[in-house]
Amino acid sequence: MLASPNGATCSQYGRQVPFLFVGTLINAEAVAAVVAALLATRSDLAVTIIACGERWNVPSISPKGEEMRVAIEDYLGAGALLSYLPYAKSPEAVVCEGAFRQAKDQLAALLWECGSGRELRARGFEQDVVHASQLNRYQTVPAMRDGAICAWSRADG
Repeated sequence: MLASPNGATCSQYGRQVPFLFVGTLINAEAVAAVVAALLATRSDLAVTIIACGERWNVPSISPKGEEMRVAIEDYLGAGALLSYLPYAKSPEAVVCEGAFRQAKDQLAALLWECGSGRELRARGFEQDVVHASQLNRYQTVPAMRDGAICAWSRADG
């Protein structure tokens, strides 16, 4: 398992929301289905999708000395989730979904060559890059419950 410090930070902030799900390319359709089901039964919910981003390996080489950078795999994962949600979307969400739709047939190649893909490969995680670039491989929907990430169950909603 690869650590995701930014994902963990976002999850901690998520303790304040009624539902928090972890969606990526490999489970985008399953997560979107759970979100859509909740939206269909509750009128008091809104959806926020966050592409967590990542930290530079060496912050001093980043533009303007910033530690955070956009992670293409997170952005495309957010776009994939959005593509399965049949609701009105903000302009930002429309652009994110459009990026995913444009890149959908090239996910493996794009993630292999993106900054984090190259970094992971250099550290010996080639198979992780290949695995993470698969669309809808899993039906599991991770959700925050009592401060921990667990598999979502219909009984939770």
